[in-house]
Amino acid sequence: MSKITIEAIFDTTAENVWDAIKRPEAMKMWYFDIPNFKLVVGNEFSFYEGEAQMYLHKGKILDFSVNQMLQHTWTHPEQSNGSSVVTWTMATTDDNKVKVTLTHEGVESFADAGKDFTVANYEMGWNALVKTNLRNYLYNIKKVTFEIAIVASAEAIWNIMWDKKGYTNWMTPFCEGSYFTGEIEMGNRIHFLMPKGDGMFSDVFFLKPNKIVMFQHIGNVKEGKELPLDAETQKWSGCFETYKLNEIDGVTTVTAEVDCVEHYVDFMNKTFPLALQELKKISEKK
Repeated sequence: MSKITIEAIFDTTAENVWDAIKRPEAMKMWYFDIPNFKLVVGNEFSFYEGEAQMYLHKGKILDFSVNQMLQHTWTHPEQSNGSSVVTWTMATTDDNKVKVTLTHEGVESFADAGKDFTVANYEMGWNALVKTNLRNYLYNIKKVTFEIAIVASAEAIWNIMWDKKGYTNWMTPFCEGSYFTGEIEMGNRIHFLMPKGDGMFSDVFFLKPNKIVMFQHIGNVKEGKELPLDAETQKWSGCFETYKLNEIDGVTTVTAEVDCVEHYVDFMNKTFPLALQELKKISEKK
């Protein structure tokens, strides 16, 4: 039986992590919306995934130890006859941080559900949930969302967004002369830069051309060179910036979701709408 193992260390307390993984109001902010989750052995709970309400998940609490461990089953009864077990453990490190370990055993039993239920997909999803979503919740990193409707096809808008010249034009409200290096392809490393070569390096985490791209921001760039991750950078390294395009009857809704440290939330709220207006203006001229 294969076992997925995800580990992360957070500068917080075991009590804070425990609260995040067992309280429905907290889980809704970083994990899934599970209103019928109750911390009682034998309690059965269920939920659907994301805004699209895809894939029914069902689970049953098998065991728990306050501030230390939570274990439950994980099934997809509408797609598969398989069953698996998820275990969360928390341990305080010598320097008073918390090591969180997530294991998921039995994922291969979902092979009858199709390509969306592979071990690799689960591993990618758990990495994002534990190392980014949970981290963001614990460190008070906010997800800010912006949206605009553009009278143009998703393909045309996508080409403007990720053409090197087009990107520089619509990102002008952030910094005139902004640019990126690298190609927008799955797994590629991208440098998002200002004219002097300072900025951020990121990886293309997920990609469906003309529909969605997720960038995972890793660290800072100085004069074109990637800097090592210092203590401050490690607190946000792994954050996501996601762009979704949804075309209906010649009108495309562009949605941007950005994980943002609290210090920059006001700047994002002021500047991102201006950038999307530039994208709209350029796209609707075509």
